[in-house]
Amino acid sequence: MDPDDILVVIAHPFGDLEVPLTEWMRIGPGPRPGVRPVSASSRTSGKPLPLSVIPAAYRNNGTAPWPPEWTTPRE
Repeated sequence: MDPDDILVVIAHPFGDLEVPLTEWMRIGPGPRPGVRPVSASSRTSGKPLPLSVIPAAYRNNGTAPWPPEWTTPRE
């Protein structure tokens, strides 16, 4: 799948938001364990997609490896 065609819904304590997967991959969850993707869909077709289309590092769950730059708070 083309990451540019994937939209993800990110669960956030203040409300869910929909963003392109490429944007989520660019900024990532950072050190926020309560912020994670909860669904994915195709931007062109609108059809739901499995969460497996999101690379493991960006799923922000208990098994997701965090890149080193996410281990400290951002300024």
